[in-house]
Amino acid sequence: MKDLTKGNIYKTFILFAIPMILANFLSQAYSTINVIMAGKLLGDGALGATGALSPFNTFINSIFWGYGMGLGIYVSHLFGAKDFVKIKSVIFSNFSLLSGILLVLSAVFLIFRYQIYAIFKVDPLILAECDRYFIIITLGRVFILFVANCVPVFNAIGDSAFPLYLSFLSAGLNIAVGALAITVFGMGVEGLALGTVVAAIIITVIYLIKLSSVFKKMNVHSEKTPFTFSAIRETGGLAVSTMIQQSIMYFAGLLLSPMINGLGGAASASYTVTLRIHDINASIYINSSKTVGSYTAQCYGAKKYHLIKKGLRVGILQSLLLVCPFILGCSLFATKVVTLFYESNADPVAVGYTVTFLQYCLPFLVINVFANLFHNFFRGIGKMRLLLATTVTGSIARIIISALLIGPLGIYGYYAGWVLYWFVDAAVGAGLYFFGSWRNEIT
Repeated sequence: MKDLTKGNIYKTFILFAIPMILANFLSQAYSTINVIMAGKLLGDGALGATGALSPFNTFINSIFWGYGMGLGIYVSHLFGAKDFVKIKSVIFSNFSLLSGILLVLSAVFLIFRYQIYAIFKVDPLILAECDRYFIIITLGRVFILFVANCVPVFNAIGDSAFPLYLSFLSAGLNIAVGALAITVFGMGVEGLALGTVVAAIIITVIYLIKLSSVFKKMNVHSEKTPFTFSAIRETGGLAVSTMIQQSIMYFAGLLLSPMINGLGGAASASYTVTLRIHDINASIYINSSKTVGSYTAQCYGAKKYHLIKKGLRVGILQSLLLVCPFILGCSLFATKVVTLFYESNADPVAVGYTVTFLQYCLPFLVINVFANLFHNFFRGIGKMRLLLATTVTGSIARIIISALLIGPLGIYGYYAGWVLYWFVDAAVGAGLYFFGSWRNEIT
C-alpha cells in the first residue's frame, strides 16, 4: 500500500506506472500470442473465429471493467481518507454482486448464442470454430473479469506491483495451456480459450488470498462485512457512471461489428489483427494514465487539491514518452510486424488491410493519449458528467462517420472513423478541462 500524494511526483508516477504498464502489456502479449497461434498454427479461419465476436465480448467485459474502475476510484478516496473498514465492506459487497450478475448473464449468453451469432453476421464457414471458442470463454467469464477488477482495487491502495507479478504467472499459464492443447491434444481455437480460462481461475484464487492479507495489514480482517446494499449505493455514483462511460466507448465497436463481418473473412481477419496491435500500443498509455486517475483520486480524498493539476501535466509527459516509440516502430516496420500474425500463404487482401492501418492510421493514436488522460482526470475528481460528455460525443461521432464511410470504403472507412473518433474525444476533453467549472470547485 502506498500514499501517492507524498514524495517526488515524477519518481512516484514512473514507479507506480511501470508495473501497471508491464502487467497489462503482458496481458496483451499473451492475447497477442493467442492470435499469432491462431493465425500461424490454425489459419485465417481461426483468426476470424476468435475475432468475429471480439466487439461483443469486449463490450460485455467493458461494462464490468468500467464498474471495477469506478470502484477503484472510490476505494482510492477511502484510502486517502484512511477509512479501511469501509474499503473492506465495499470490496466484498461489490465483488459479490458482480460475480452473481456475471453468472446469470453467462447462462443467458450460452442459451441464446446462436441468436448472437446471427446478429453479428458470423461467417458460416467459421461458425463451428467461433461457437467452440465462445462457449469456453463464456463459461470462464466470471473468473476473467474477477481478475480484471482486482487490478484497479490494488492500484487504488497504491499497489501496482502485485498485479504485475500475477500477470507474469497468468501469461505463462495462458500460453502454456493453449500451446499444449493445440500441439499435443490437437485442439483448435477451443485450446486458446481453455488457456485463458484456466489461467484466470488460478489467478482468481491467488487474488482472494492476497486480499485477505491486505485486510490484515489494514487491521480490519476481523471486521464482519456481510453483503449490504448500502455499500453498493455508496459506490454507485462513481462505479455506475464509469460503467456507462466504458460501455459507451465500446458500444461503437459493437454496433459496427456486423458491418465489418459483412465485408467478408478478409476484413474480419484483418480487424482481429489490427485490434490486437492497437490494443498493445494503447495498453501502454492507458495504464500510464491510470496513474493520473489513482493519484488524482487520492489527492481528492485527502483534500490536497493543490496537487491535482500538476498530476495531469506529469501524466501527459510520461504517457507520450512511453508510447511514442512503440507507435513509431509499428508504423515504420508495418510489413514486418504484420508477418508475425499471418501465415506465409495468408490472404493478401487481409494482410494489405492491416499494413495500411499501421502505416496511415496508427500514428494518430497519439491523439488518443490526451483523450484517455482527460478521462482518468475527470474520473479521479469524481466529475462523471464531464467524463460521460467526452465519451458520448466521441462515440456518436465514431458511429456516424464509420457507418457513412464503410459503404464506399469498406474496412478502410471503419479505420478512418476510428481515427476521427480519437480527435473528437480529445478535443471535447480538452475543452471541458480548460473551460470547465470544476476548476472553481477544487481550488
